[in-house]
Amino acid sequence: MRIPEEHKELLKELGLSENDFQCFNGESVSYEFDENRGVRLYDPYYRTSYQEFIEVDGWSAWSLEKDTFMSDLLEETRAEVARAQAKSAKPSQEEIAKAMQKRFGKKRV
Repeated sequence: MRIPEEHKELLKELGLSENDFQCFNGESVSYEFDENRGVRLYDPYYRTSYQEFIEVDGWSAWSLEKDTFMSDLLEETRAEVARAQAKSAKPSQEEIAKAMQKRFGKKRV
């Protein structure tokens, strides 16, 4: 599918990379352009690196809407995961090896 350069720039603003343009086949991955609203992506199977919400009908929000709902949620979630991981004590590789040795003993051939 041929994509004009000015449309590629708008699609990149949605978060797509140059590699994503290889996925555009006009059927399972395509886009739509509107002079007043920008572009929107049709990618119902998430074949591109688009990180925002895609509606049930397969379409993303218009680029000029600047919809960041999903990334806003994920940003808060990532911070919470990092905080939880920092609090939890993790065993070292040595401790894991000792526990495995104790549990399963020496392997006999």
